[in-house]
Amino acid sequence: MSETKQTCTCGQCFEGWLSPRMKELLDYSTELRYGLAKSLLHTQDGVGEDVTSVLPIDYTHIDNSVYYLPLEVRHKIGPSTQSGDAVYRGYIAVFEAIKDLLSEERKDFPTVATVSAKLAELRDSEDASLKPIAVFLDNGGKAEYALDCIVDRAREELTPLGRLYDAETQYIDAVLDGEENHEKCANDLDFGLVREKLGLSVESLGALPDDDEDSRDPVSDDEE
Repeated sequence: MSETKQTCTCGQCFEGWLSPRMKELLDYSTELRYGLAKSLLHTQDGVGEDVTSVLPIDYTHIDNSVYYLPLEVRHKIGPSTQSGDAVYRGYIAVFEAIKDLLSEERKDFPTVATVSAKLAELRDSEDASLKPIAVFLDNGGKAEYALDCIVDRAREELTPLGRLYDAETQYIDAVLDGEENHEKCANDLDFGLVREKLGLSVESLGALPDDDEDSRDPVSDDEE
């Protein structure tokens, strides 16, 4: 038995590392990130062009998922850049692609390789609504930026390991309340293992404005 499989204590982890509770966290984080961005786009699209040409939405100051993009890509998003809107829409299309992959009722979570392959397929589509994906990729965008955001926001917002976790919500304990056959597992909070298996860097590359290295909780024993 491999070392990875030995970390599973519930007997239900996908390939011995992705517990049902962790899977639920990542699924929910994906929904949150995509839902916020989609609402911003609906707001932008619902305002007349005569107004948005003067007061366009600056996504970089509203959607914190943008801070998981490297500076050279992030600087291409915003009202001051000609392609900024298309780059942002392409980035959000990556979250949508991940969400669509999850709708296939898969037991795993899409890896960097899986999402990258999906984006390559979508960028060649004749569907005009998918053109922003090509713009995003051509401007330095990659699948791992969205996946990094999803995983890191899940840790920071939805579990006791994070600075933004609402203790009253107790998400990790309540998310599967009433569900059968979903026991707690040693892998439930092992984000380090998840990052490795998804093909992400050991540490998140996200740099939110109020983030600094000292403000983050230290890596737990489960994440090493």
